[in-house]
Amino acid sequence: MTNDMTGPDNGRKPGDAPDKEGRLKAEEGPVSAEIALPELLAGLERLDRAYDDEAGPPPLGMLQARLIAASERHRRRALREWLLFWLVSLFILGFSLLAITSAPPVYWTVQGLVPIAGIIAAAMRPGRKGRGERR
Repeated sequence: MTNDMTGPDNGRKPGDAPDKEGRLKAEEGPVSAEIALPELLAGLERLDRAYDDEAGPPPLGMLQARLIAASERHRRRALREWLLFWLVSLFILGFSLLAITSAPPVYWTVQGLVPIAGIIAAAMRPGRKGRGERR
């Protein structure tokens, strides 16, 4: 039995599609691969050069500088929090002592209002989880 090249598809296999000039892609074979391979390699080298700076790890000196800066920021923030805590604590203790020595009714009023104010403040300002922030 012979291959009949007549008909609408001229004996082509399914999936063979002609290019713009009417040649089948399978007919081009090694010639197009020889041309395409250097072009692809040149394109990959251009991509490597473009992303070379961003993809590499930073130098050791830069990492050390970042770590030192981050630890310094953390230390300052912790110091600021401790100072604020002690100032607020001293203010509350001083006000309480002043209130207890001057008049017991004022002291008991303050003792009743402070927890209420704390509950109101906690309800009005949700924590980090309530705002959707993440570390």
